[in-house]
Amino acid sequence: MFSRYLDPKNDLAFKKIFGQEKHKNLPIGFLNAVFNLKGPDTIVDLEFINTIQPPEIESRKESVVDVLVRDQSGTQYIIEMQVAKVEGFEKRAQFYAAKTYCSYFNEGGKYQDLKKVIFLALTSFVLFPDKDSYKSDHIILDNETYENDLKDFSFTFVELPKFTKTIDQLDSIEEQWYYFFNHAKDDKTINEILAANPDIREAYDIVDRFQWSEQELLAYDNHWMAAVDAQCALDAAINEGMEKGLKQGLEQGLEQGKKQSQIDMAKNLLALGLLQDQIKNVTGLSEEDIAKLSISK
Repeated sequence: MFSRYLDPKNDLAFKKIFGQEKHKNLPIGFLNAVFNLKGPDTIVDLEFINTIQPPEIESRKESVVDVLVRDQSGTQYIIEMQVAKVEGFEKRAQFYAAKTYCSYFNEGGKYQDLKKVIFLALTSFVLFPDKDSYKSDHIILDNETYENDLKDFSFTFVELPKFTKTIDQLDSIEEQWYYFFNHAKDDKTINEILAANPDIREAYDIVDRFQWSEQELLAYDNHWMAAVDAQCALDAAINEGMEKGLKQGLEQGLEQGKKQSQIDMAKNLLALGLLQDQIKNVTGLSEEDIAKLSISK
């Protein structure tokens, strides 16, 4: 029997919750809770910014984030949900933050006009296995004095598998949100969490499958299918690469496995109807390689 509520970690569901003007109160409340913003620092309004940041030069990589907003002070928040475990996610976080920081710095601008960027990522996998806490904050500090002189970048990662509190152990609105992400599909506790937080009640309404059109539900399922297919292709390619590595050398085998996984993943995404630019961003393959796959499909 399927759950009435869809998984908010799904890319489409996540963007419906935090990426729509009509539900702007949800990212406002969520960010205030996660960063414990109070008094004059409280976010009272947000502006949604285009999440697709085109490269200045065609051959460079564009950045695509889930939700990008700017508060009343000009601080920019990147809110990212990452379901699939990918190599170099920490690097990608820094790339997105740097790209956002520079995106609105036009010719003739002043450096003092550059605005702070805060990157917030929720992951469905353990990103930092050596850390016990489910939440980690990263800022730039002076090596000797530990002073935070360079204040324009900060990174916060929430590893949802490490958040194991039960509903009766939740101490804050922030923890209620993390519980929602982990247990939204579990109907047994819905009344308790709904009574505690009106914003989460609204979020539940958004992921209520009966509020989604047939086309939206199909896109939702396709997203999960693409993620599963990509992971299976990656696992198969790694196994194949390891087998070849035993015969031809580990380094060569892993490289071949990585390349084959990119190709297999691209084939799956093509079959699902994704655009070449989207496939390029996901797989890292060149436009030429993807075009060849399109022709041979």
